[in-house]
Amino acid sequence: MQEAQREKAADWLPVITEFEKPFWDSLQKDQVLMIQKCEDCGHIQFPPSPVCADCLSGAVSWVPCSGKARLWSKVIFHKQYLEPYPDTPYSVVLAKLEEGPIVTGRITNENAQKTAFDGPVKIQYVKTTDGTVLVEFVPAD
Repeated sequence: MQEAQREKAADWLPVITEFEKPFWDSLQKDQVLMIQKCEDCGHIQFPPSPVCADCLSGAVSWVPCSGKARLWSKVIFHKQYLEPYPDTPYSVVLAKLEEGPIVTGRITNENAQKTAFDGPVKIQYVKTTDGTVLVEFVPAD
């Protein structure tokens, strides 16, 4: 099953806190993955936090990421763990963004097999049947 065919994906989103809201709003409304940057020391971080993980400053702002990444890790699940993912096997990756943070996303099994570790990938935004936007990685051209 392709990500776009998923139904009720919104039911599986986490509880969104006040400081995570800009991330989820930009992903769902603008199809842009936002990450935080400390205005004091320049540290870039993900997941979001109310303070900088490096210097503990509260002066963190949101910046869009480039969408470019390198394949950090990948796994193929052969057992169904979540209700919306009955189609096994399916692949999940950790990708290190060009900006530094590591994020999780889906990748098709075919793309997972042809993408080497540390190989270039890019973000592709996929809208499911219920309108939820998910992050998927594809090989970079």
